[in-house]
Amino acid sequence: MRRRFFLRFPKVIWFRWSQSERILNHEGDDNPSTRHAHKPLRPFFPRRFPWTSLVFYLSILGVTSTIFLGLPAKKGGMLPVSGHIGIPTKRSWLSITLNRWHATPGTFLNWIDLGLPLLKLSTRHRGSFHAHVRSVIMMALTDISGVELNSLQKILQIEIPSLSLVPSARSDKTSSSGPPTRHKSARLAVNPTLPGDGGRIWAQLGQRPLVGIYQTHSREAFWPVLPKNSSAAYSTDWSKTVVQVGWWLAEDLQGLGIPVIQSRVDNMSHGLLASYSESYNTAKDLLKWYPSVHIILDIHRSDKSFNTTTAVVHGIKTARILLVVGSNKLLPNPYGQQNLTFAKHMAYDLRQISPKILRGNGIDQVPYRYNQQLAPGDVLIEIGGVHNTLAQERNAVNDLAQAISRIVKNHQYP
Repeated sequence: MRRRFFLRFPKVIWFRWSQSERILNHEGDDNPSTRHAHKPLRPFFPRRFPWTSLVFYLSILGVTSTIFLGLPAKKGGMLPVSGHIGIPTKRSWLSITLNRWHATPGTFLNWIDLGLPLLKLSTRHRGSFHAHVRSVIMMALTDISGVELNSLQKILQIEIPSLSLVPSARSDKTSSSGPPTRHKSARLAVNPTLPGDGGRIWAQLGQRPLVGIYQTHSREAFWPVLPKNSSAAYSTDWSKTVVQVGWWLAEDLQGLGIPVIQSRVDNMSHGLLASYSESYNTAKDLLKWYPSVHIILDIHRSDKSFNTTTAVVHGIKTARILLVVGSNKLLPNPYGQQNLTFAKHMAYDLRQISPKILRGNGIDQVPYRYNQQLAPGDVLIEIGGVHNTLAQERNAVNDLAQAISRIVKNHQYP
């Protein structure tokens, strides 16, 4: 009975109090009370103490504590990342180590890009380098779980699905940066600060759109057009962000006879960590509301250096383009191969139009999905970088539109 009880309710016991019944062999001692005396109670370790596990966990704790030894303080403006485990208060240990190694911030960013591409893990300020390790961890966990870990309501909805019907405090507030609901009527919402088309959040150019455009990191902006006291290259002045770049692409495609729908939903309204969860819903709405869409493009900009993201094309400085394609290495992506084939057609046409406009080999294949599991003609496109001007972005968009026009003309899309 006792064995069955302990099997049903297992316990881990590290210490226990016991008493040992030893017979004390004292020669000439005939006193029974001393002959069978009990030792006093004392604590002791189990015979098989898990020293290996203890050392392992202490080592991890030590390394983590070393990395978390402070991050740079916020110097005004907004932080581009929400959901920090803690608040940065001082200079990063990582920054100090890089200085000792005489390594540039760009070197470390390249390491990060190789391991976790396009996650926007760090924020680069002019004249300094800051690595937000807390945000890296939160973003990685969010990307793997698909749940906003900085939202208690979203976590509880996993266990209690009916909670999704309860409106949150955030959703009750009216935001000027995007529609407060994902109902079909949201297509008629207007934000006067958005570029073109009367400020409609869902801007449709032409009948039965073939191309859909949205921006996961909708607040990504460009240093040359931001105020000098900006703490990060993010903005809600949409004329200075990738939303404006996406609008230029929509205009150019319409000029080439291709109907387009651009979603200008602010997918960063709940922070950078939640952006891909938000844009997943945005992309689903786009495909649901506009079933004629066969090509869906997520417009971004890079954090790479100016020399990396800029080339002289047609005699003028132009932002370079990189096509990013996900795979099914980490999570299922039934359209991975089709997306790659589609990206190859686009890269080929871009090389024909502008030989130097592609960055590297033009296609970056990554283990993440980036919402590309939704459609076979889905590609993430980085146009230029944080140090490019809007004029250089505009030049690149024109060539990109021509490449997409060739794809449509040759029916090279899924």
